[in-house]
Amino acid sequence: MEKKRIAWLDAAKAIGILVVLLVHTGRSFGLVSYYGGMFYMPIFFVTAGMTFSYKPEESFGTFVKKKAKRLLAPYFGYNLFLFAFFFLRGHADMQTLLGILYSRNCLMPMDSATNVHFMQILNAPTWFLTCMFVSYILFWLLMRAAKGDSRKAFVGNGVYLLIAIALHYLCPILLPWSIDCAFYAVSFLIVGKLAAVQDWVGKLTKKPLYLILLASAFALASLWNGSVNMSVGDYGQSMALYLFVGTAGSLIVMALCNAFYATKHTEWLQKPLDFIGRHTLPILCLHLFVYSIIGTVLALLGITL
Repeated sequence: MEKKRIAWLDAAKAIGILVVLLVHTGRSFGLVSYYGGMFYMPIFFVTAGMTFSYKPEESFGTFVKKKAKRLLAPYFGYNLFLFAFFFLRGHADMQTLLGILYSRNCLMPMDSATNVHFMQILNAPTWFLTCMFVSYILFWLLMRAAKGDSRKAFVGNGVYLLIAIALHYLCPILLPWSIDCAFYAVSFLIVGKLAAVQDWVGKLTKKPLYLILLASAFALASLWNGSVNMSVGDYGQSMALYLFVGTAGSLIVMALCNAFYATKHTEWLQKPLDFIGRHTLPILCLHLFVYSIIGTVLALLGITL
């Protein structure tokens, strides 16, 4: 049976994907691009953690199959579509196929002088699906070890963070399926789980002063940490600081969405946000392809942006 959707949670995911769309236009939208870039990936992990339900009776194999159907099936489906499209146009080869299997934008950090670039067929955003899949598996194992206690899982997550830090500073390459990033991203999942259990969003919504203080801390910490890019293991100045920044930004957006949905006469905007929030996966996977088509059509019409 499908879980009942939470409208304001879908709206928060919609905000996240809208920021992704803006950033991936290649244009700067000032503060929206900068501050939005601080939470537009963490928010999907945090919201996933909020809706995560650990079932002791569910076997590991059953859980993996369920998440593979939800994440890996669309990953390979969208990527094979893009591969076929570019292969027929003569712009895809074996390295392109290897990139799909490796599921990483590049082999080494972006500033490496001798890098190998993958995912060059407008499929770069799909790295998120395999990363989320691995993160879910790690999170399930953590919850199983903690016997479903989210507070114990939060403490146990320290082991994952140590592994993430070690991989980040000691491993010269970015691991396939964002394994290194997944060990880090589990922290956002557990934050989301704790936020759901302890109703952090509801409490923030009811206490505007706390929300303002959190927003101020978020703004200052974001400036201090600098720009980030989780897909290539770039966490800014500090991995620890980015955990705070990503968490704070996500909670702020969710609290604002929660408050917005409690306000009368906002139905006109709620419906489109609901729709976008329910379809973030296809939007994430295909928006660069759609951008390319729009760009081609505009070029044929002699229009430049």
